[in-house]
Amino acid sequence: MKIVDKMKDEELGLALLYNFTKGYGAPVPMDLYDIVLPILYHDSIRDEILKYDSLASCLIACAKSEEHFKENLLTSIENYKTMTSKALGMAMIGHILNFQIVDQTMCGIALKSSILDLNEAIHLGEMLKGKSYHDVMSLLKAQEVKIVILQSASVGKDVDLSKFQTLGNVVMYEDTKQDEVRERILDAQIVITNKNQMTAEVLEGLTQLKLICLFATGTNNVDLQYCQSHGIKVANVKGYSTDTVAQHTLALLMHLVEKNATYDHFVKSKQYTQSGRFSYFDDVFHDVSSLTWGIVGLGDIGRKVAGIASAMGAKVQYYSTSGRNATSDYQQVNFETLLKSSDIISIHAPLNENTKYLFDEKALRQMKENAYLINVGRGGIIEEEALVKVLNEGHLSGVGLDVFEHEPLLEDDVLYTIKDMSKVIFTPHIGWGSIEARQRCVNEVYENILAFLKGENRNIVNA
Repeated sequence: MKIVDKMKDEELGLALLYNFTKGYGAPVPMDLYDIVLPILYHDSIRDEILKYDSLASCLIACAKSEEHFKENLLTSIENYKTMTSKALGMAMIGHILNFQIVDQTMCGIALKSSILDLNEAIHLGEMLKGKSYHDVMSLLKAQEVKIVILQSASVGKDVDLSKFQTLGNVVMYEDTKQDEVRERILDAQIVITNKNQMTAEVLEGLTQLKLICLFATGTNNVDLQYCQSHGIKVANVKGYSTDTVAQHTLALLMHLVEKNATYDHFVKSKQYTQSGRFSYFDDVFHDVSSLTWGIVGLGDIGRKVAGIASAMGAKVQYYSTSGRNATSDYQQVNFETLLKSSDIISIHAPLNENTKYLFDEKALRQMKENAYLINVGRGGIIEEEALVKVLNEGHLSGVGLDVFEHEPLLEDDVLYTIKDMSKVIFTPHIGWGSIEARQRCVNEVYENILAFLKGENRNIVNA
């Protein structure tokens, strides 16, 4: 039911304040009651409030649809103070609210009452639990932030980015070349990117910039030291693609182990039709359960892959590149042992000074001649020139790469000089990118920004 002016009285106000107190779930500081009726008597807010989990998001949505929204609301807060006082008085006389001092602050506490539930008021109470009058007024007086999304296409055109519009004034670019970055973020308070290089040179003098959010876990494209010293927070996302990358690891491996490309071609070229045989086994493949699977990097993804490998019956061993991850569930070995004894090696480590060219020519030659190598970590972990060299000499049975030293590949990339392409499978850095994982990534960035606007740190890597 729409509340019209003649309905905005103390009796209705009493019911709204009571339900707000129920939703708040704790003693309500008296001054906080001053914002309840102005908010709940506002048509736009009441229409939107049940759609959002935070008042900040609701207010931003209302501000986009109503001119001078915040100014009008602030005026209402002053105008409704008398009505609020009368409604609170009625609540006290009617034994609907009790008032007592809690932690040296006079507060309202809900008593048992037959007043019907008013969902908007209860939800507002839930939104503001733990918040003060000052918190809400700061939110109302804050200027709308400018959010620049530099690489929306990096998470795909099929994911929903509309929720960012509820957080501020959003300017969105499908992609941004490196020499365009600085100009596009000159007056932004929040920037969202994926792989743009956020260097000191790019960031110098951008005094309004307060937060950089990444559609990614890795932060090696951001000068964290500069950001730390200039009050710019950096937030990444974690855990959104664990299942997806593990799934892709298995897909790459099984394509190679099962010789799928060879046998698919055998059938489609009609060689199968002409062979006269119901089965064809000339390209030998093996049970994964007969193999030893080595994991490089035992973070969340590495552990997930280890669990899959174990479920398939493989013997699992691992090498921790950081030395920090350890588990008694699988055998931990040094790097040389992993190279020499693994039939399969899958890489799930970040790129850093410890992992750069970890798989150089020496390491690759230490691997079994018929081993399989899968990289879904970072391209620079494998020295690609060395990889091509050993592959062209007949070393290794198969290689699956979803990440590369150069992304995208160069026109004359060394990987194109591999002689036997049937031994390799390449995918364009899609291991993390199921539709579900990409939407989770976007949702996590949204939550990071929402937390920041509330004055909270969420996934801040340089706090």
